[in-house]
Amino acid sequence: MKYRSDPGFTLVEVLAVVAIIGVLVGLLLPAVQASRESARQTQCGNNLRQLGLALHSFHDARSEFPLARQATQNFLGPSSFSVLPAHLVGVAERNPVSFPLQPAQVGSWLLRIQPFMETSEIVSLWSQPATLDEAYAMFWQVSGIRVPSYTCPSDAQAMKGVSPWGYGMTSYLAVSGNDEFVDDNGHASNARNGVFPTQNWSWSPRPKVTMKNIVAGLSKVAMVGERPPSSTLYYGRWNMTDFDTVMGNPNMEFSVIPTGRNGEACPSPGYYRADTPDNPCAATHFWSFHPGGGKWLLADGAVTLIGYEAVTTVLPAMSSIDGSGVGDQVLSRQP
Repeated sequence: MKYRSDPGFTLVEVLAVVAIIGVLVGLLLPAVQASRESARQTQCGNNLRQLGLALHSFHDARSEFPLARQATQNFLGPSSFSVLPAHLVGVAERNPVSFPLQPAQVGSWLLRIQPFMETSEIVSLWSQPATLDEAYAMFWQVSGIRVPSYTCPSDAQAMKGVSPWGYGMTSYLAVSGNDEFVDDNGHASNARNGVFPTQNWSWSPRPKVTMKNIVAGLSKVAMVGERPPSSTLYYGRWNMTDFDTVMGNPNMEFSVIPTGRNGEACPSPGYYRADTPDNPCAATHFWSFHPGGGKWLLADGAVTLIGYEAVTTVLPAMSSIDGSGVGDQVLSRQP
């Protein structure tokens, strides 16, 4: 047994054990990471299903899907962004503004579905403003509430919580259509053929999208997809409109973020593709942190993972309610 006390032999044994542990860790770590991502994907899909249930409940109650922008009874308002640091928001109403505010008058579609989500706090807060100044203040207060079901657990950007300006973030953007174009002023955000049309940058007739309008078939139209907030967390605010919560696919609104990290022009149109959060251009198209693709909510309430290979074929056609641009493509669903 004398050899067992030899320091050199003991060191060899220790090194062998360490090497074995290292190999085991190397084998286990990818499996653990894959398991965690699978769990995050499942929760992300559950979040989208909640949104789908709320959207269908909204439709059942109002006989239409919620609007992408604020609106009066007859007109869809122009894009509404906050003016930092005032945090003002457009209120769609002819002067004088009447109170209490109606759900369609202010904020994003994610605000409008709140009565059909398990978030009674936000609904009760919105019943309080009785003046325009109070509405501005309440909008900022509500915007700072972090809604867990609005963020995908895989989304490292949205999971940061609240932006430096005090806004809660979202991973999920509604689809405005696939027919965006750049107008004479260099702007887009004007798609007209999706479930959440934005139409143009001025007042326009109020659209009404119902299940009957979706002639391509509810199972063949994408309503909501993933896009992490911008690298600075400025875009991706759940209570704001247009580039924060609604996007065309393909997206033509390159004027919002014109250049990437090295000053290169952002690709236009912005097609669904993989990207990284440190790239400013990543905010100009749908993408996700999931490997190979992202989760999408379809008009029938189903959630599916669509791979990036559908970038210029199936997915753009699924972004319109009439299926324009689709051939005989068949989308293979994954649970």
